[in-house]
Amino acid sequence: MTRIEFMTQLSHELNKRKLPDAVEIVEEYEQHFAFKLADGYSEAEIAAKLGSPVQLAAQFDAVPDPKVRTGRRVPVAMGLGVADLFAGIFFVFLIGWALVMAAFCIACGAVSVCLFGGLNPFGILPPIPYWCGAVYAICLAALCVLAACGCVYFAAFVRQLFRSFGRFQHNAWAAAGGGAVLPEVPIAPLLAPKVKRRIRTVALISLALFAACFVLGWIVSALSAGAIEFWHAWGWFGYGT
Repeated sequence: MTRIEFMTQLSHELNKRKLPDAVEIVEEYEQHFAFKLADGYSEAEIAAKLGSPVQLAAQFDAVPDPKVRTGRRVPVAMGLGVADLFAGIFFVFLIGWALVMAAFCIACGAVSVCLFGGLNPFGILPPIPYWCGAVYAICLAALCVLAACGCVYFAAFVRQLFRSFGRFQHNAWAAAGGGAVLPEVPIAPLLAPKVKRRIRTVALISLALFAACFVLGWIVSALSAGAIEFWHAWGWFGYGT
């Protein structure tokens, strides 16, 4: 069964049962197909793993037994509470790391601009000849772009992780109450193939430019200072020649 055949039959079955959230359910399964296709699975394999659209639609209008629902939801609620505690701590660390990455990206860009412009606000930058600083400015600009690519991908990863954990909670709660279970949400960020290629290309170019300018900056600085340890010659640590 192809994706179009599967989704058409599922949509027909959901609409036949006059479910109010039929559109949202269809969108969830569309996203599931998109994720699995990006992972290399064929449409037939994905449809076979999901099962019959008729049976999937039937679970959304099933009425669970109230006694069974209550009995199962108590331990599930306790388990989800513990999971929420640890997941909350984990997500705080992830968000904190994302902020650190963003701050590093901004700092690299700011220092690059200062070196290009020959600026030294508050005297925080060590003394360095302009042309040597210009090479390092390109190096830091490339590092800034590389870090920005990492920030974009990491932000997409954290967002997808939130969605995946939310789906896990929904399915655990639904299964405990005898309700309908939606397809799982993978933790890998769903980015368009074109966007992935662009991010990868920009990241590789930035990495190569960073490495080349770092080596070139070292060589130019050593020649300008007349010493391999040019930072000593320029008195970066309080003593010079």
